[in-house]
Amino acid sequence: MHERDDGRVRPISSIGRRVMSFRRMVSLWLAFFMAVAVSCGQGEEGNRNKINTFSSKEKSSTRRHPNSPDSRSGGRLVIGMQQEPEILNEAVNSMVAGVYVCNLIFSKFVKHNERMELKPDLVTEIPTVENGGISENYLTYTYHLRPEARWHDGSPVTSLDVKFTSELMVNPDINVETRQGWDIIERIETPDPHTVVFHLREVYANFVGDCFYDESVLPRHLLERFLGPGFQGAVFHRQPVGSGPFLFHEWVPGSHITVKANKNYYGDGPFLEEIVIKFIPDGNSLVLQLETGELMGVDNAPNTLMDIITSVPGVTLYKNPALFNEHLDLNCENLILQDRRVRRALALATKREELSRKIYDGIWIPAFGDDHPRSPYFSDVGMRINTYDPDGAGRLLQEAGWMDRDGDGIREKDGKPLTLTITTTTGRLNRERTELVLKEQYRRIGVELAIQNHHPTLLFASYDEGGVLKRGMFDIALYASLTPPDPSTKEGSYSAGFVPPTGQNYSRFRNEELSRLLSDGSKTVTFTERKRIYDEVARILAEEVPIIPLLWVTQLDAMPVSLRNYRPNPTQSGDTWNANEWWLDDNRGQR
Repeated sequence: MHERDDGRVRPISSIGRRVMSFRRMVSLWLAFFMAVAVSCGQGEEGNRNKINTFSSKEKSSTRRHPNSPDSRSGGRLVIGMQQEPEILNEAVNSMVAGVYVCNLIFSKFVKHNERMELKPDLVTEIPTVENGGISENYLTYTYHLRPEARWHDGSPVTSLDVKFTSELMVNPDINVETRQGWDIIERIETPDPHTVVFHLREVYANFVGDCFYDESVLPRHLLERFLGPGFQGAVFHRQPVGSGPFLFHEWVPGSHITVKANKNYYGDGPFLEEIVIKFIPDGNSLVLQLETGELMGVDNAPNTLMDIITSVPGVTLYKNPALFNEHLDLNCENLILQDRRVRRALALATKREELSRKIYDGIWIPAFGDDHPRSPYFSDVGMRINTYDPDGAGRLLQEAGWMDRDGDGIREKDGKPLTLTITTTTGRLNRERTELVLKEQYRRIGVELAIQNHHPTLLFASYDEGGVLKRGMFDIALYASLTPPDPSTKEGSYSAGFVPPTGQNYSRFRNEELSRLLSDGSKTVTFTERKRIYDEVARILAEEVPIIPLLWVTQLDAMPVSLRNYRPNPTQSGDTWNANEWWLDDNRGQR
């Protein structure tokens, strides 16, 4: 296997040094989020209504022995959020609310910390060429599991569990979220209970950052008998057994999920005795319960209620610039949206600045692509060719044969009006307001936008459960997705080979050149060559418009001032990435 760089063919044995240089480059741009956080203001330590940021430097460095006393131990934390998970298994459903809970219960190989640095979790160290964990040709990866890790039923976590989960991810009878990265594994060796070796068929640049990063390791002894078409019906997904810092206790649908401390956890902590996550779809009710003390904290609070939240005694408001991209998926199998000119017209008619100002008070910033402006992979091509231009949008629609022949303001073609339906999650006021603004913007160019929203558990449901996105039962879908620091995952979102049920190409966009570039990008390790590839990817996405990026999200989390070590995370590792280190400080006041 070789790689191409500046027209010369080089042996891939020199990749190790260049990869490390690239990772340092990525860590530098991620420092941007720290600068944004500092600009938000820290507040005074004695103020119980302070605004904080995800750059808190509080850390827990002492591991608590299961039977030893610790002044940080104990306490019950009650958190509210608007969405409820469908099931608790990230392999088959990656809904953000589900990830939030799964982080408490399960373990992954690696996760990002709040500074977006990749850290080991279930493994003793992250493999590299330098430490011998990655072969010189980048086709063999060796991981060593934490020997003290156990499932919550007491069984040891072994390499056979890892092999089982990996094979589950490519099982043709199970509709997983994505097979990207898993489908290039040639074979897996388990030389001992705590060692697993992956042999790849081809180079995958982000294997370390993708393998058991989105998906947790699952217990073979509890799930093996459920393999097959009925896998998602297993009771395990609603009563999970993991190896993480908290044990599943109960799930009352429509109400709450409760987890309790795992006294035999292999890592630091956990210090909290219990965490209760309540599901309250209405934002006003969510904040009301925060005011009355029924909730101690709120995850991803509505920005429209920020002034009220900051007035609640004993609450810290965290502003977390995240890698969430609020966007529109355009269903390219729709007869109207199959025409690229119509998709481009919608992009040109979208006034992002108006959405930012009217809906999010400027806290969320306009997005023209799916790479953050501070990413080393950022390209401004989307901004250059899809800046607000309603006149240009009208010309494209006319060229496509859509004209307003009866003077009612809506264009027609072959006697049919240019009407499309937009869908988003119910109970999210800001998204419903966004729909109304888009409806007004698109009507200016003669497009009628109908609104039909769905409960989050239906919109984001799995393929087997008839999910709206997975099944393609939409024209335009409004929601937010996380964009990982490494662009390799774009293949699973845009390649023709990853249309559901095999991936997350919800727009069902099929472009041969794009699929080839995405495949090349996933296999290429040098930054210069990858940048060239992903610049071309950005150009195609901007010209073909399978999605319309809208805004970059800033999350608002309201947590009790007594909660220590809360460090919101801008990546898909999620805000609960270090919940094992959270503890309640009686000296800082309780709610």
